[in-house]
This record gives sequence, C-alpha cells and structure tokens, in this order.
Amino acid sequence: MNTPEQINPHAEGDKGKAICASCNAIVPTTFLRRDVPFSDKSGKVANLLVSVCDICGATVAIPAQSVPAIKKARESKP
Repeated sequence: MNTPEQINPHAEGDKGKAICASCNAIVPTTFLRRDVPFSDKSGKVANLLVSVCDICGATVAIPAQSVPAIKKARESKP
C-alpha cells in the first residue's frame, strides 16, 4: 500500500488550483510551509506543507502527505 507521500507528493513552490472560501472562487494556489492552528484553537502544527490562495493568502487545502504531521502534533499536544 502506498503512503500519502508516495501517492501524489507536493513540494514547496508547486502550483495548483483550489476553491478558496475567502475569495468564493476557484483560485491559483502555491504550496508553502506554514504554522497551521488546530480548528479547536488548542495548538498548532509547525512548518506544515499546505496549499495557499495566491489572491488572498488563505490556507485552502492540506495535501495527504501532511496528515501524518498533523496526527503527530495532535498526539503530542499537552
């Protein structure tokens, strides 16, 4: 079975398209590393690879290869 990193790996600087909730449109995106807070505001994942809207700068997607880092950060939060 393939790991998330093997399925469709993205690298920092890769380009794509996604739906941006802030812009309410399909927008061009760039994969960048960011510190991303948990949705419940109880912590954050540092240096996570995410897809960022080129128009407004919002995080619009998280690639599958970043999921293990999120799980690790969730497990290690106090």
